[in-house]
Parts: sequence; C-alpha cells; structure tokens
Amino acid sequence: MTALGKRDRARAFVPDLIPEPHDLDRTGPLDAKEQQQLDRIHAARDHHQAAKWMRGKALDSAFRRRLYRGEDGQRTRQQYLDDEWDGLSESAAYREIAEWPLAKAITDAFERPAPDSHVRALVDVAEQQGHKAVAHWYAELRRHGQQLGRRVTADVVANLADFLRSGTEPERLEALFVPRQLPPSKPRKSAPAGTERGRGEAVTGTVVAHGQDAAAGSFPNLGMDADGSGPAGETGRWSLSAEQVARLSAWIADGAAAARISPERAADILLDALTYNTLQHWIADRAWT
Repeated sequence: MTALGKRDRARAFVPDLIPEPHDLDRTGPLDAKEQQQLDRIHAARDHHQAAKWMRGKALDSAFRRRLYRGEDGQRTRQQYLDDEWDGLSESAAYREIAEWPLAKAITDAFERPAPDSHVRALVDVAEQQGHKAVAHWYAELRRHGQQLGRRVTADVVANLADFLRSGTEPERLEALFVPRQLPPSKPRKSAPAGTERGRGEAVTGTVVAHGQDAAAGSFPNLGMDADGSGPAGETGRWSLSAEQVARLSAWIADGAAAARISPERAADILLDALTYNTLQHWIADRAWT
C-alpha cells in the first residue's frame, strides 16, 4: 500500500474519499494517484463490511443495557425493532448479535472484514473455542489462499469449520481447498401402491431427533399424537407424521444437493435457523415485565 493509502487508512472513512465515477481511457500500470484512488475504493468496501459488525454490537448494547424500553419504560424489544430498526425481527437481531464478535475479531486479525457467509459458517465454532482463535485460523486461510492464488469460498470455510469443530487443527491448509464430498444417498423404499406417495419415487435423507428411533421416522413436538389428532397419551407430546418427515427429508436432501453439502449439515442449518435462541430470549425478555 502506498504512503498516501496508509494515511487514508488512518483517518475516519467519509464518502468524499470515494473518487467520482468518470470514464477514463487509461492503460498500463497504475500511477501513484490511481493507486491511492483504488485504495480509497477498497476502503469504502471494507467500511461497508465493518459497519455490519458495528451494527451487531449496537444491537447487543441496546438489548443488554435495556435501552430499548423507551421513555415510558414499557416498550418491548420487538416494538423497539419495529420503531428504530425497520421492523427487524428479534431472531434476526440476535443472529447479528451472535456474529459481531467474530466478525470484529476477523477484521482485527486479517485487517479486512469477512463476507457474512464466512462469519456464519464459523460462528458456532467461535462460541466454543474462542473468537480470537477461530479468527486467527480464518486469517491464515485467507492469506494462504492469496499466496496460492486460490479463492476462499464458503465451502472452503466450511471445511475449516469442520476441522475446528472436531477439536483438531488442519496440518496443511491446502487440504481445505479440496471440494467437499457428499456421502452417497440411501434411497428409502417407496410407499405401497395406492398410498399418497405410492408413485415409486425414492426419498433420501432422514430427519430424526436425538433419542428417537430412526425407524419410527418422527421427532417430538408439542403434545399431540403422531397423526396430530389428539393428546399423545402419557408422553404429552406431538410428533410429525411419517409422511411429514418423509416430505421434509426429501426437501432437505434436495436443497443439500443443490448447495453441495451433506443432508445432515443442511438439517442442522435449518434447525439452527428455526430455533435460534427464540424461546430463550422470548422468555428472558418477558421475565422483566
């Protein structure tokens, strides 16, 4: 980076630093002035990404200090989000809150912000092993990719997350650039002829809760029979029907194949999105009222 670029980097970013977009017919290497202009363009790019973690920190502060409660002291978090954050949902707000410490740690370690998808792939690992440690490995991965001329994609970051999640560190960063392999799917037997799904199609993937029999093809919910018709006896639980599980499993498996990830990982992502601390924070929010 040029001396001019370094001076720009030390000062607060303002929109006036972005050069005006004019058509210029220039060729050959960049001169010093052009390099400065390019540095400022990149500063604008990084400012946008850094503002994302600052936004998460701002939400975190507003929630933890209970500054959302308003002048009358009665405003709820969601009312505050509706009034001041363009109707952002509580679950989305908590997602940004969970991501900002890692996003900041990566910016500090790599001296550049990471794409949102990269942060999200690593945030659960960072909560277990520490934001600085995960940010260090991410920065090493990005630098290694630059040295090799290899692009660090979301799949590459997912490979890093898998290594760190298992409690091991990659011996060679080159191994993380190997394309992720999907395990061979195991088709289920088609339903008998005459049933709703008796058309001979195979259904891949299975969604089964921890502690449930895979053969049962269901997982517990909120107090109904497996067919949803009434109380579930002594257990007091409601379960998805086998048909519902089959449909959901096929949908997850199809989406996983399109995203080139395993159905198990896709199911985890879906469950995380659907259950992301919603009940916990809903209870915590209302315990004060």
